[in-house]
Amino acid sequence: MQAERESDHSALACLHLRSLLATSPAYRAQWQVYVRRDSRQDIHQGAVAQVLAQYLWETGEAPETETDLPRRLKDRVGRALNGSLIAPATLRLFIEAFDMSRADANQLWALFMHAGSDDLAVLRATLDTGEPVLPPPTAHEALAVHEFHRMGSDRMPVEHRTLQVIRALEPMDRYLYQFDTNAAVVEVVRGGTAGPVRRSPFPGIYGVQVHLSRPLAPGETASIEYRTILSYTSAPPPEFRRGVLTRLRNLEMNLQFHPDALPARVWWGHWESVQAQAPSTLEEVTLTPDHDVHRYVPLLEHSVVGFTWEWD
Repeated sequence: MQAERESDHSALACLHLRSLLATSPAYRAQWQVYVRRDSRQDIHQGAVAQVLAQYLWETGEAPETETDLPRRLKDRVGRALNGSLIAPATLRLFIEAFDMSRADANQLWALFMHAGSDDLAVLRATLDTGEPVLPPPTAHEALAVHEFHRMGSDRMPVEHRTLQVIRALEPMDRYLYQFDTNAAVVEVVRGGTAGPVRRSPFPGIYGVQVHLSRPLAPGETASIEYRTILSYTSAPPPEFRRGVLTRLRNLEMNLQFHPDALPARVWWGHWESVQAQAPSTLEEVTLTPDHDVHRYVPLLEHSVVGFTWEWD
């Protein structure tokens, strides 16, 4: 079922991506310069792969010594343009390499996520240095937090979803959600709307202000839900963690693996700090028949907990 859901989400985005590259003069002109002979194809996959490779070379994401990069990208291009499958990292690469407009990028992500384009906050490859820095978050406390983390068939994180109940400690009309640059797009599913992406004072950290559906007076509560599509280009450490600086009640963490990419072993662990490289304690856990693991923590104070795993 998970593979079917991923394919279904990909298909609509793939179709629209193909249409943009075939019919938009701004995008079509970029790949046409690499077509060496006449072709009856509406899109030349090799030329499109050349555009992606050129972008990766220019940004330093791939060394220029990898002269076979266009050839190696052709399979990813073929899967995307044939409408079979596109990973979040590949969709983000297309958007950035062709320097797509904000409207086209938002529409592609909306189709990929089955969401409305106005409900999304999309992280651009380069934010304007004049973009305002995020203000400090409003004082509040989390009464319950549910974290769902999903891995893809390529062993990369693809989606993170959070559902939480918050209580305001001062007048509050927005909630600050922060993430690193591996987040491609954020959708607020319930409880508010997403503002634009803003820079954080901390390097590599960005954030979205979730404008709550109604302002909160001190002591009032709200339930919000948001999900993040992730676009890692290299594998992160095999960890799914949650840190708490003060106190958090009612934490649930769920880690879902793809049936075609199951880990050899999974552990529940505690880390001494967010900076700690290795957990101080480990407890091995077993995957359910649905290929996931789950843990409920009634009270967490000044701690970091989560799952870690190893592949075959």
